[in-house]
Amino acid sequence: MQGIISQFSSIWAFAGLVFGFSFLIFIHELGHHLMAKWVGIKVTQFAIGFGPSVFAWRKGLGLRRGTTEPEYAKRLEDGDDPASMGETEYRLNWVPLGGYVKMLGQEDLNPEAGTCEDERSFNKKPIWARACVVSAGVVMNLIFGVIFFVIAFMAGVEFPPAIVGGVMPGSPAATTHALGHDKADDRYRGLKAGDRITHINDETVTDFADMAVNTALASPNETLRLTVQRDGESKPLVFPVTPREDEHTKLLSVGIARPISLTLNDPGQGGTLPKVLTDAGVGPGMRVVSVDGQAIKHYGQFELAVADARGQPVSVVFTDPDTGEGVEVELAAAPRLTPIEGYTTTNLIGLAPAVNVPMVVEDSPAMKAGMQDGDILARLGSVIWPTWEEIPKIVRDAGNNSLDAAVLRAGELVDLEPIKPRKKRIGISYVMALHEPVVARTLSGTPAASLELNAGSRILSIDGHAVNTFGDIQRLLAEAVAGAQSGGDGAATGVSVAVRYQANIVGTAPSQTTIQIAGPWPKRLAEARWGQPLGPFAFKLLNVPLKADNPIAAAGLGIKKAHQVMLQTYVTLLRLFQGTVKPSHLRGPIGIADDGTNFAKQGWSYLMFFLGLISINLVVINFLPIPIVDGGLMVFLIIEKIKGSPVSVRVQTAATMVGLAMIGSVFLLTLFYDAKRLLGL
Repeated sequence: MQGIISQFSSIWAFAGLVFGFSFLIFIHELGHHLMAKWVGIKVTQFAIGFGPSVFAWRKGLGLRRGTTEPEYAKRLEDGDDPASMGETEYRLNWVPLGGYVKMLGQEDLNPEAGTCEDERSFNKKPIWARACVVSAGVVMNLIFGVIFFVIAFMAGVEFPPAIVGGVMPGSPAATTHALGHDKADDRYRGLKAGDRITHINDETVTDFADMAVNTALASPNETLRLTVQRDGESKPLVFPVTPREDEHTKLLSVGIARPISLTLNDPGQGGTLPKVLTDAGVGPGMRVVSVDGQAIKHYGQFELAVADARGQPVSVVFTDPDTGEGVEVELAAAPRLTPIEGYTTTNLIGLAPAVNVPMVVEDSPAMKAGMQDGDILARLGSVIWPTWEEIPKIVRDAGNNSLDAAVLRAGELVDLEPIKPRKKRIGISYVMALHEPVVARTLSGTPAASLELNAGSRILSIDGHAVNTFGDIQRLLAEAVAGAQSGGDGAATGVSVAVRYQANIVGTAPSQTTIQIAGPWPKRLAEARWGQPLGPFAFKLLNVPLKADNPIAAAGLGIKKAHQVMLQTYVTLLRLFQGTVKPSHLRGPIGIADDGTNFAKQGWSYLMFFLGLISINLVVINFLPIPIVDGGLMVFLIIEKIKGSPVSVRVQTAATMVGLAMIGSVFLLTLFYDAKRLLGL
């Protein structure tokens, strides 16, 4: 039933988007049409879409299938009074990808039409009149873009606030220090979850998307000044951050994740609830209210309170907002391991954890092969005990070939049926198996390399202290290093740590080896972070409503958003030439339809907001100095004003062909990337 409702929601959202986009084209062309009529230019056709006509209407003739042109011409030839019929044909064409107004003496694809001698032709009108006609379309789009924003803000639209939900280890946001503070003080090293970003380079930040866009559109190697408000700080902190390219999105980024709420997600809405919560009776919609008796107001506080325990259990209380009833659950922070430059595999002093599968998708290739929630991957394809980073490549390289698979389940190795990927996916979510001290790999050049562990070995103790999780490994190693350094030992020679382990070899007894942690490794262990163990998908993303109190306030918000979108669009085009924005980041008709449908599914006010975005983008794109669009025509008028005569037909024809080639190339390029993105290629 949920799937059927979702399908109907998508259909209606897509229909609303199509209608809205058609309306944007209509009002754009209506602007040209009304202005042309006002300055006395004869308009022969007003069309939505391109190609042959589906239906057409003309005053005095009525509605016709196809076009009214032959009948209109015949009646004039037969001597009918021209005043009894409209001179303009209004038509709906087969290809709904735009529209046009056909004026006497002006045709984009036929510059020679400009030689018409009729006094009501476009070319016979003064330059100011023609400039008004050319610009009227974008003026209408600008006006209606603001109107759409006003409607959206009157109803209310939710946006993620400019609050830090998380910081990627080793990212620019994690490694920079606040200005005016001692770099030895780790309290001011990097942004923290819960920080609110108020300004970028002294410009006010309205929401998280605004922050992300401004970051992505930074100049190459530009350092941005991020002003943040932090709990416990009386004054704002300023962090000089230089964005760098994100390896996944290929956009400039500072490594900040979207803000997260304290409300647990619904698995039906893409969330995941760990077994430790469901076993305790904690369900979707419940909210974190305290950790070890400390009241929690936002996600950053929750993550910090859990992390401060460094892997030791803490008491977390969840309440049901409807009943007010609370459930207490013991949770332990998850280790974030150590950020190590030069190593692509996530690890702790060279110990790379195995991979856990918290969720297997219903009816997926993995489920059909026998994989279950909670399994630890012992084999996938030809790789024994794959790491978290290796799985995408294994599945991608398999193509249509089946993958051998085995898992560790309840302490026993279980062989599965071969898994045949479907669209380069096998249908699992996967994370590092931090709840088990199973080592998938030891990396060369690290302290752990001297252990010579084979894949699937298990760490049993550190310096005689029992190990049950990777969290225990991280805490015990960090404590060993901190203890040695505080006592004056190991500052120069490093720290010796006794590691007891069980090799993954049948019939062998546990072994113990002393390893040396020296050089940069003690500092890296000291920087090892902790995070809450439920994962970000357990919680809903944080959104706050933006709703105006009255039409005047809504108009102010609408004008501000329109200006912001226009500026961002121009900067995007600039960064495209500079290379920090890639062609793959652009959206064509298919991508816009997909994004717009997902946006519209959230409600009609979101559809209004999205149409406002599209309308303002049409203003920018249509007024670029590209032949065949309004901006190109305006350039020809400026040249004509300067030189005192129109641009030659030959030049106009050549420019038109160039313009068509440019637009066609962009269309095909965006179509390729849209299709690739939607197909998951």
